[in-house]
Amino acid sequence: MKRILALILSGLMLAGCSDDNTLRVGVGPLDSDYHKYAVELNEKLEKSGSTLRLKPIITADSTASVRLLNNGIIDIAIISASSIEKALVAESKIDPAQTLKGASETEYEILNDKSEVAVYNSTVAGIYDHTIHVIVRADAPYEDISDLSEKTVSVGSYDDCAYAVSFGILKDHGIKRAARKIQLNTPEKAVEMFKNNQAEALFLFDKVPSTYVSDLANSIDIKFLSVDKHRLKSITKFEKSLTSTVINANQYKGQKEAVDGIDVKVLIQAHNGTDSAKIAELMKVMFKLEGKTEAQTKEDVDMTAIRFGTVPNLHLDFHPESVKFYEKFGFKLNAAKHESHLFSVHIVGSQD
Repeated sequence: MKRILALILSGLMLAGCSDDNTLRVGVGPLDSDYHKYAVELNEKLEKSGSTLRLKPIITADSTASVRLLNNGIIDIAIISASSIEKALVAESKIDPAQTLKGASETEYEILNDKSEVAVYNSTVAGIYDHTIHVIVRADAPYEDISDLSEKTVSVGSYDDCAYAVSFGILKDHGIKRAARKIQLNTPEKAVEMFKNNQAEALFLFDKVPSTYVSDLANSIDIKFLSVDKHRLKSITKFEKSLTSTVINANQYKGQKEAVDGIDVKVLIQAHNGTDSAKIAELMKVMFKLEGKTEAQTKEDVDMTAIRFGTVPNLHLDFHPESVKFYEKFGFKLNAAKHESHLFSVHIVGSQD
């Protein structure tokens, strides 16, 4: 039997091995917030006189970016912190229960078949938060997220991880699995679905203030539901990528009271082997330290929210150059080993 293997010998193509002054950055879908942030960061690099440039790599979502990063295919990635654990564990594309009905094993996507996941990426910085806006129509009879049982929730995000976060929020508000009805769309499509009465509620993941939410509030009367305070503590305790937040009163039209909510941290991750000089240059421009007082700078680079290393059970740490940067401001973080594969073989296809 003749066997043909298609191999890619990629030892020199891995993160940190490029001779030019660029960083390949995973940005999720085209025109996503992550993509726009990378474009803006390139503009800042150019204005600062730096020769470093980011080369945006379009990916399906944060989960895909993390997997590419961990394999050294890209140098850095802009991701939702909630994606890391999901990205680096084995999971199936179908419900395991369906295997009893004769589902083929080829429908499974095995990412790692060992007891421990080999991690080759680390955190560079937390760059901003996405706040989950929980919105219903002003005349709707819903006063709490727990009232959304059996109701269709339109989730607006460019990141697939938003589905799992939204699903968990409904769970933590006592809604049974079968009664959690969620549809994930882009922010634009999610808002349109809500406006067209195709959903009773809208979970929108965006910065505050959100242009999507502002435009929505100016077009129809809406109200915001708070995340239950008694549940907030337990949610953020076990979901380390989430932090509690408050949307201040009068942030949006018709919103007269403050709203208790949840933030999802957006991170820059790097392959552990990414050139330290490039990471140092990136961070200098990213935080714009020139002309700021020590107190202002420390507030800008405060890593308290992600000091836990993002996902403790995966032992993710910080890029060595990031650790040096934060130590200047009194933040002690665990450093990942600065390592990269010297030689790697990727089997991309095979045929008997």
